[in-house]
Amino acid sequence: MSSFLLFALVTVGAFISSLTGMGGGTLILAGLLLVFPPAMAIPLHSFTQLTANSLRAGIFFKTVNWKVVVSYASLMIPAAWFGAKIFHLVNPSWLKILVGSFILLSVLPFSFRPKGEPRFKTFIWLGMFSGFAGVFVGAVGPLVMPFFNRLKISREGMLSTKSAGQAMLQISKIFAFWGAAGIDFYNLKEDVLLLILASLLGVGLSIPVSKKISDEKFNLILNILLGLMGTKVLIEGVWELFTA
Repeated sequence: MSSFLLFALVTVGAFISSLTGMGGGTLILAGLLLVFPPAMAIPLHSFTQLTANSLRAGIFFKTVNWKVVVSYASLMIPAAWFGAKIFHLVNPSWLKILVGSFILLSVLPFSFRPKGEPRFKTFIWLGMFSGFAGVFVGAVGPLVMPFFNRLKISREGMLSTKSAGQAMLQISKIFAFWGAAGIDFYNLKEDVLLLILASLLGVGLSIPVSKKISDEKFNLILNILLGLMGTKVLIEGVWELFTA
């Protein structure tokens, strides 16, 4: 895949994520896995999500529930650090199988809903889980979104709070990958710059159309794309595992 197509894919992913609040990050990760091995795709994915989530949180800064964000972020760094420490022990083929399966699961209707508004301690444990699991599956948005959806705040507040929390998650992952896993992001600076610019463009394009398009249509297209790409990543991982 050329740099232009990768740029376009990340732009579309950031655009969709800004409109619907979820799904775009998983789409971007699936696309990155078509280009890079998991050991590079997952760390690079953090920069796209950090950029997009930081911009969304910044636009609606006044609506962020910072008590939730602080609770969510409190145990992220140690959890992500531990995950990054053992990241190299996982077979890349198994990583593809894990991520491919996760992508396909994200397409299924997720009916779980916590009862009532989640407590702050719920977000503490949720953040710890996100920090560890995010190192291996990249995008945990579909799993954490039901909790943020139950916050008794405006739609803008919910999206901005979730974006601020996910931005903190990506900072934790980048810090962990760099310090614990020894990934030199400086040598990947051209890829990082491309992904950041594409994420900024995607969020920027979503702003003028966010109220003019239905989430249902985007979700249908998104689920089809995720299903196809998740299947490809999963089959590729299984094939590599049994032919190695």
